[in-house]
Amino acid sequence: MHPNLSLAIDHVDHARLELLAALDTIPVALQERRPAPDAWSAAEVLEHLSRVEGGLVKLTAMKTAEFAAMSPVPVEDPGCPPLDLSRFAAVERRAERLAAPERVLPTGSMTAAEGRTAILEVRRAFLEHVRRADGLPLSLVLHPHPFLGPLNLYEWVYLIGSHELRHAAQLRAIAATVATVAH
Repeated sequence: MHPNLSLAIDHVDHARLELLAALDTIPVALQERRPAPDAWSAAEVLEHLSRVEGGLVKLTAMKTAEFAAMSPVPVEDPGCPPLDLSRFAAVERRAERLAAPERVLPTGSMTAAEGRTAILEVRRAFLEHVRRADGLPLSLVLHPHPFLGPLNLYEWVYLIGSHELRHAAQLRAIAATVATVAH
């Protein structure tokens, strides 16, 4: 596996464990409660995450299909530079509130249980596409991010982990808030 892809997948796996641990600190009965009128519930966070990652599944599938249709199928440059991880620290910190694009905003149509199932299913599909793409020139696949600018596909994979770490912190904040409101 390409070192950039391996690093990104390890980050995504770590972030998922953090996210689920944070979710589990919120009592199931409170996972659909908003901690404040203008804040998302845990269920809404999960729906948002499933929508974001679902979009990346589509992008990855589209780009890998384009490469597979080429003759010969292109391969990654062995001299592809390592990922610059410094740009993702701001995503993980919640110091600045970021407005999600409309297409990935939660609709409130999922329960927390449905959201948990959705993030697990979309992750399975995501990793399937990403692993299938190993060896392809993912460093050449650029797609704009609304806050970070153009990212290559390795960076998009890594971003999924950073995005989940951001929302794991949000879930821990929700847990603290709903626990005090519930008492």
